[in-house]
Amino acid sequence: MNHSRRYGPLLLVAVLSVCGALAAMSLFDVRTAVAAEKQIKYLGHWEKKRCANCHEEQYVSWKKTKHADAMESLEAGTDVGAKKKHDLDPTKDYTEDPKCVKCHVTGWEQGGYVIGKMRKMRKLGGVGCETCHGPAGDYQPVKDSYPEDDWPREEVIATGMKYGELETCTYCHNTDPDNPFPEPDFADDAYWQGLEEAHKHVPLKKHDIREDSEWLYEDY
Repeated sequence: MNHSRRYGPLLLVAVLSVCGALAAMSLFDVRTAVAAEKQIKYLGHWEKKRCANCHEEQYVSWKKTKHADAMESLEAGTDVGAKKKHDLDPTKDYTEDPKCVKCHVTGWEQGGYVIGKMRKMRKLGGVGCETCHGPAGDYQPVKDSYPEDDWPREEVIATGMKYGELETCTYCHNTDPDNPFPEPDFADDAYWQGLEEAHKHVPLKKHDIREDSEWLYEDY
């Protein structure tokens, strides 16, 4: 009896099944990788999108600040006087220098801005909303679950939202060793600098001022 004829079809089916399973696994891995890539915590600050959807007034006022143009200030030929004053070459492009970029973008080394992809990263260029308030991709779903906007602060804070914490500002403005423009008195003047350089404040309606608060914008 010719066993090859008898078992040949079965062997072929087995081989094809294994190949199919491997292909399915590969497809699963690809889909998993794509899904993981899409799970970016930082949403970015696009006009009429994301943060600006609900906070247009704050977005418009932020667009007029130095924070909004932080990446542009690293380009060659910009802020010439300030750069010369601090021994920086005003003809040099600093937009890919990690020591500079880290304080001029949103989400540096945390799932946000990536050097070398400037056009793709436009929504994360500049010191945007999520630099001071945390990655919205984490806390926005929680906020969306409260139709009346009455979410408890503790709940969104637990998912990553920040309310203008002083240490977020002082690192780049003062204590970062790579900062050529340190501001020793920044912590003392942070509230008023925040008014000028951040955005117009959101009126405190449902979210009362915390007792003994150390957050910036809660003493007005």
